[in-house]
Amino acid sequence: MKAWQSVSTRLTLTLLSVTLSSLIGLSVILDRALMQFFVQDAQVSLKQQADALATQTRTHWQNSTLVRQLADLTSQQTRLQVIVFDVSAMPRLTNRRVQETSLVELPPDLIPKTLMGVSQQGRFRVSENSNYPWWLYSTAPIRDADNNRVMGAVYIAMPMRRPRQFAKEVKGVVMGMAIAAATVAATAGLLLSRTLTNPLRILHRQAQQLEAGDYTARSALKGNDELAQLGRLLDQMADKLKQTLTALHAQEKSRRELVANVSHDLRTPLTTLRLGLEAVIDGVVTGDKAQQYLKRACRETDYLSQLVEQLLLLSKADAGQLQIQPQAVSAVAIAQECIFRMQPSAMQAGLELKLSVATPIITIWVDPELTGQVILNLLDNAIKYAPNTNFIDLSILPPVQKDGSHYVLLQVQDFGQGMTSNMLGQLTERFYRGDNARPRGGLGLGLAIAHQVCQMQGGSLQIESKLGQGTSVTLFLPTAEV
Repeated sequence: MKAWQSVSTRLTLTLLSVTLSSLIGLSVILDRALMQFFVQDAQVSLKQQADALATQTRTHWQNSTLVRQLADLTSQQTRLQVIVFDVSAMPRLTNRRVQETSLVELPPDLIPKTLMGVSQQGRFRVSENSNYPWWLYSTAPIRDADNNRVMGAVYIAMPMRRPRQFAKEVKGVVMGMAIAAATVAATAGLLLSRTLTNPLRILHRQAQQLEAGDYTARSALKGNDELAQLGRLLDQMADKLKQTLTALHAQEKSRRELVANVSHDLRTPLTTLRLGLEAVIDGVVTGDKAQQYLKRACRETDYLSQLVEQLLLLSKADAGQLQIQPQAVSAVAIAQECIFRMQPSAMQAGLELKLSVATPIITIWVDPELTGQVILNLLDNAIKYAPNTNFIDLSILPPVQKDGSHYVLLQVQDFGQGMTSNMLGQLTERFYRGDNARPRGGLGLGLAIAHQVCQMQGGSLQIESKLGQGTSVTLFLPTAEV
């Protein structure tokens, strides 16, 4: 980026432009104001001197020497041109203290009006005088002290260069102060622009890093201004983006695992089904053996149906199409139904399913079908992971209060090999299987579905396990009444 395109440069140039424009405007206004002030002040001074000289000369009008001394004193004090006229408008005496100039031609009606008793003041221009083209003047009539008759007139003039010089000197001082103030303002503006552009550079660098794929980039801006708030918002966006990408990578990994698991877990039952049915159709096996083959085919079909149901349930939950229809149902009734449905699998594994009920009459507010599916998944996992134990315990514990709500605890306890703490943190992840070496471990969806269904019903799931002592999974199911 070019230097003139940066925000700092544009802010500084804008501030300098505004400052210079203000100084030019101030210069014009100040020039006019000072000129008007000093001209008015000089005009008042001239009138006062003209009136004073007229008053002094009327008592000594007949003494020409004394009148000349008074006029000379007046002109010498303030370097003025002084002319005293008689009643016939003829100059009686002339005194000038303005250097490099001669007597100027007065306006024709100036002295006659003064001799009529009217004081005059103002300015006029002398085109033939290049040194002092503009003059200020003041006249005063000389009246007789006895009868107030006009005996003559006093004319006092001074060039306007002197007020202009005064105005320029004052203007120079004021403009010097203004330029110093503008310099300070420009420096402060430059520093201010830096305080604005430095955070912007940090945010720009962070955005570039995020665009390049570095989602750990953070601005770390401090403060409570708008830029710091923007930096924190961008940091939060980066955190969420990183979490989203992590989740996407995890989902992609899960998808690949799903493809691998589905292809593996479906190939075996399908092969078994095909071989068994072909043996029966071809007449290779007959009689009781054929019945055994058909029963095995039914079990494989049940297994496939269970996998499909789990995948369908999970896809509905992800799409937001899983409808929860809670109602008041008996926790004991749901538990008994699940025990009945899992009894064949438990007997085949040489296990006994026990139901322990601490409170016989207890009503929960859940979707009975989905809750039953969750309990079936937990019992199925317990049967698979505890093949060397004698029984699995399904317990209904007394209600407890948690976070202001009441829950019934339904616990599935096995006494198998148990799990490590590292494995516990991954059990509710999709497609996670604690023992990938077992011949048929499922897709690793049972606990993930159980966790999601419990949350959708306002409950929760808790897993505890000790290596070599077994695992317990506890469902916190909301009660229908307190």
